[in-house]
Amino acid sequence: MNRYKSSGPEYTSGLDMRETLEWYQNSGVKMPEIPEMDFPYPLDHRKLIGLSERELGGLLSLFPDNARKRSILRVVVGQPAAWFHQDSTSEQPKITTNPAEALSETAIVPSYIDYTPWNELRVPTADIWLFKIPQTAVSPKVKKLVLAEGFVHEIGHSIVQPALYVRDHTLKFPDGKIVNGLEAMLHFAELAEQHSPISHYASTYRGPNNKFESDKPNYNVKTAISEEMCETIAAHLLGFAYCGNDSRGKNPFADRPEVRDFVRGFLNAELVTS
Repeated sequence: MNRYKSSGPEYTSGLDMRETLEWYQNSGVKMPEIPEMDFPYPLDHRKLIGLSERELGGLLSLFPDNARKRSILRVVVGQPAAWFHQDSTSEQPKITTNPAEALSETAIVPSYIDYTPWNELRVPTADIWLFKIPQTAVSPKVKKLVLAEGFVHEIGHSIVQPALYVRDHTLKFPDGKIVNGLEAMLHFAELAEQHSPISHYASTYRGPNNKFESDKPNYNVKTAISEEMCETIAAHLLGFAYCGNDSRGKNPFADRPEVRDFVRGFLNAELVTS
């Protein structure tokens, strides 16, 4: 009997990386050329991190200078292997380090961003966690893709979160427009809703009729928008996104150039300070 089970009607396939891992292995998708560069943030438990310090620096360098300046990242922390718990829902994902409790053996958690320091320090601050990828789950090539996409995704959160939650967060886009951060995120949501989710994982956070809405009490629309935005940032900077469509996976913005243009503008926007 299969010890892994779904959690009934609340089960969300986007939390299981099985199809993503298979696509990474078989599609021919590969990492873009990135330089090896120094990483300007501390690393804790680095033996658990499956990317080198200079690889992390190279991935960070994919972000425009203004985006890096706006990041609230404090430290990157290596973590032991973890999976989404079998009781996870799209509204309340749960993590376990016990594979017997996992949603499935491929429902691995590659990365996470922890905002606890923000609550403790009362200033926008976040730590990125990178989880050890089980050797039995993926090949070395796929492990690198999983961790790179997860890391870029979490850096995206460190840039997006202040836009969503800091009231006076104001951005000057490259075209000169001055936009409140939350208004910018809501505009992104309007653009994104005109299309299918950018990735299989992003589909976890769409509600009925492909909208960022749900009648479930624990649904957080800001979280949903943030997850889609960070998957979109990763697709833009890395050039791939597993979505179940091989051609679009390798060309994520083929059907949505206006979304790519918005994300490019957002990442290059300058923080307006009083």
